[in-house]
Amino acid sequence: MLLLSVNLFAQSKIDATQLKVFSPDENSIQYNEIYTQNFFFGNLGLKQLMSAIPINNQSVKTMKIAATNSMKKNQAIMELHYDQEGKIHQMKIFEAFFGDVMVIDYRYKEGLLDEEIITHNNQTKRNKFYYTDGKMIVENTKGILDVYSLNGKVLSKTNYMDGNLLMMDKMEGKCRLTLYRKQPINKVCFSNLNLEYPLTIDEFSNNEDKNGKLKLEKNLSLTLKKVNEFNYSILSNNNELYTLKLTKDMRVKELNFLGVKAEHVSPVDYTFNYINY
Repeated sequence: MLLLSVNLFAQSKIDATQLKVFSPDENSIQYNEIYTQNFFFGNLGLKQLMSAIPINNQSVKTMKIAATNSMKKNQAIMELHYDQEGKIHQMKIFEAFFGDVMVIDYRYKEGLLDEEIITHNNQTKRNKFYYTDGKMIVENTKGILDVYSLNGKVLSKTNYMDGNLLMMDKMEGKCRLTLYRKQPINKVCFSNLNLEYPLTIDEFSNNEDKNGKLKLEKNLSLTLKKVNEFNYSILSNNNELYTLKLTKDMRVKELNFLGVKAEHVSPVDYTFNYINY
């Protein structure tokens, strides 16, 4: 089995039929949990940083998120619905957040993600999930396969289309390097791969040097700061960008975006409400 793993995932061209099988192992549940957690915060680029906070969403049936800015108050932007086991089964994203309504439904097989069904503008797209050789594989409607690997609690992936390699992540120590056509295009470095507090995440992107050559340079550093048990601060390049408030039972109560005055970006307050089982 180890030989299969080395051969299959080191090639630039693979036989997709070897990946599209349902053969889960002890890692499969963790893949699902990491893939589905913090969906809302992922839209703000905070998904992994939020993993370091001990948020309690047990017994939550519905999570409703609203936004307030200088123009409008309490705009519904997202609803997430969970089953009694804590697995997400539907996510609704509203116009105020996305520009259009998008509904995403989740189907499970033997307790694991089987399908992700996305409905938007009267069109339906389906992502199909497979599990093999310690990996999680997601196939979209265009036939692109995302092969996920797990490093601590950090997901990395390799993309294939028609069996041909498109893009891949390569782990270098605590950094995830993304390559396109064997050229580095992005790098993300974590202070620890288990995404535990204290946590800092540095992001690098390509910039031209004085000779016109592309070079990976750090352009963003996100740091999670704990104020007390129920309050956190998120710093962007050492400047406070968000404040986070938890309830006494460790559920998210508020996320406050402080705005960016230099770029004329106004503050936004996000509030969270829950319906419990």
